[in-house]
Amino acid sequence: MLGDNPQTRGILFICTGNICRSPYAERRLRQLLPNAGALIQSAGTGAVVGSGIEDATREQLRRLGADVTDFRARQVSPEMVDAAGLVLTMTRAHRGQVARLRPAAMRRIFALGDFADLCAESRTWRSILPTQPWLDQVVTEAAAARGTVVPRDADEIDVVDPFRQSARVHEDALSRIEDQLDVVVTALASVVGSARV
Repeated sequence: MLGDNPQTRGILFICTGNICRSPYAERRLRQLLPNAGALIQSAGTGAVVGSGIEDATREQLRRLGADVTDFRARQVSPEMVDAAGLVLTMTRAHRGQVARLRPAAMRRIFALGDFADLCAESRTWRSILPTQPWLDQVVTEAAAARGTVVPRDADEIDVVDPFRQSARVHEDALSRIEDQLDVVVTALASVVGSARV
């Protein structure tokens, strides 16, 4: 089972329906960090269970060359949170919802925007040791940095739900995810590389 071996603990993205924001982030991170050595998945706090990726989101992923196959929305469970080394939510409210499922995992749960801000400060983190699972070390460093980085207002961090909204809202939401993932990938790419040396 994922989570029994810390080397295989994964990254779990969370939104509400698990058909727009979190699958977009999941499939983009898989594309942008293909050698992560960690399972990258997503789920929803109020998932449209069994549904595929929403049409406009799927088309944007296709345009970017990301894999959109074999996706079905899932409801987040305590077991999924246990199995994840890192949980990244689309809003701070989602973070609270997930933490209530598994309070002991709070240290590993971040809003994506907050985690990106912490990753931007990653040059101050301790060195990642290649002999230990990289994801656990990154989470430890990010959690320790929480008290040193001033959090931005929620409207700068949260990714608004674009479901059934205008094309502009949809574009803005995915653009914010792209901006946040760009910071995360920049910080993690070197970590993943050094951990695999």
